[in-house]
Amino acid sequence: MSAINIFDIDEGKLGIWKFKESDDELLNSFRFSKNEKEEFQRLKHEKRKREYLAVRLLLNEMLGEKTEITYNASGRPELQDGLVNISISHSADLAVVVLSDKNIGVDTENIFRKTEQVANRFLSEQEQQNIEASENPDLLRIIYWCAKEAAFKFSKTPEIEFKTQIIVHPVNSTPNKGKFTGELQKTKPYTDLTFTYIFLENNVVVYCVEKEKIEK
Repeated sequence: MSAINIFDIDEGKLGIWKFKESDDELLNSFRFSKNEKEEFQRLKHEKRKREYLAVRLLLNEMLGEKTEITYNASGRPELQDGLVNISISHSADLAVVVLSDKNIGVDTENIFRKTEQVANRFLSEQEQQNIEASENPDLLRIIYWCAKEAAFKFSKTPEIEFKTQIIVHPVNSTPNKGKFTGELQKTKPYTDLTFTYIFLENNVVVYCVEKEKIEK
């Protein structure tokens, strides 16, 4: 059976599914609607089929009932009833779903994924300096990568420049979980973001919401 973790978070609910079962077990556990069956049959790769099933099984566990995922014109996931926001991510061995009344984005990645060769594509010069000055640059680079992916999903903008329009402020990585801030600079006024990260075995999960404004 899968290892399922469902957390109540300040922003809503976070679900994490660690793959342990076979593809056949996943398939036999899922009850397809007509639309889902058609979507599933269009998928060509076994990895994508596995992710498709795991995300929807996890969502059903989180909500306690079957709910379908639809996709808007820009390809972003939405719940059929539209009552809460959803964001989805996968790594090699995890499926992650976050649900919130707030606009939210999530990303997950294996902490051992190599990103040094592509750092120039998604990190500003200042961000790279902050990372290289840390005790564990490889791990911090993965956290930054996930943060920028989460911010991209939060933005609901089809075209955004990771290097210059998503800014991650310095991160002090702690062993289990932590928070940091950043900015989405696609359009003015810029959006201040709060990021939360947690580690699960060899994976990091990062999600973000708009930073709460303090009334003066």
